Amino acid sequence: MYFRNLQKGLFIALLVLSTLLFLWVIFGYIMPLFWAIVLTIIFHPIYLYFLQITNNRKAVASLLTIFFIVIAVVVPIYFIGVLVANEAVSLYINLTQTDAANALQPLTVIHQLIAPISNLGINTTGMEDKLVVFAQKVSAQIGSYAFSIGKATFNTIVGIFIMLYILFFTLKDGEKIGKHIMHALPLGDEKERLLFSTFTSMVRAMFKGTFIIAAVQGSIGGLLFAIVGIPSALLWAVVMTIFAIIPAVGPAIVWIPAALFLFLSGHTVEAFVVFGVGVTIISLIDNLLRPILVSKDTTMPDVLILLSVLGGLTTFGVAGIIVGPVVTALFLAMWELFEHDYARELKQFG
Repeated sequence: MYFRNLQKGLFIALLVLSTLLFLWVIFGYIMPLFWAIVLTIIFHPIYLYFLQITNNRKAVASLLTIFFIVIAVVVPIYFIGVLVANEAVSLYINLTQTDAANALQPLTVIHQLIAPISNLGINTTGMEDKLVVFAQKVSAQIGSYAFSIGKATFNTIVGIFIMLYILFFTLKDGEKIGKHIMHALPLGDEKERLLFSTFTSMVRAMFKGTFIIAAVQGSIGGLLFAIVGIPSALLWAVVMTIFAIIPAVGPAIVWIPAALFLFLSGHTVEAFVVFGVGVTIISLIDNLLRPILVSKDTTMPDVLILLSVLGGLTTFGVAGIIVGPVVTALFLAMWELFEHDYARELKQFG
């Protein structure tokens, strides 16, 4: 009996050690693996559609799905990153120069915003300089985020190709891999199916109900800014998209000050246009699209989305906008599994 327990203990120790060593070996490519898994979860319905129209040819359906992802996601994000980085640099330069000929230049707008406050008898000494420094830091930070997305370094290109290579197999053999993992994990098939179902449902709901809506709001806001003549419209579109992801903040934190700046700079019509579109379209698009996109998927509480996005940004940089919520979705799925599995004990012992 003692020898059998020793065998089991040694086997488990070697299993854990080999797993840790394997993770250590592939640690540098954890992120491509992570993105491949996330994209597989999100675009699995697209893969199923291609699988249907190709008469169940898995390899062809997988390649078509990857082509769709590259065209619809990878290429646009890369070029937007390049353009936003350029606009962030331009904004940073403009914040160090005064152009009296353009009333919408950042320094001119900041000065016009401060002037009415000083007329109320409030001491504004140093306020303009602090606002300029703050705006410079924000534009520099956004520029660094955008540059990290848009730069075509060797590691970035290799990472993308590895991610696409893994994605081919996770799409084509995802169901087989999932069944094999469920068979190997000692949690019990029912628990594993519940865990997988809850996790994938949360991830899909998060992307459809948070990121797609935020992208739509940011796009409308950027187009609106371009129409009324606000400089760096694409940059502000990305900023509004980021703020739209964060619950209790939203894109209004950008378009309300923009409307105020336009009004103070004498562009009254443009100010009312920005305010009107912001109130009637940008703010209400969430209520219109969320029920359509999310439907029956399991949603994540807004407070956890807020904490996961902010925590992800702090820990992982710009990639944390997605990494944080995905990790939180796994956390919630595990606790939901715990509540389901120990429902009787929790009810009995409180």
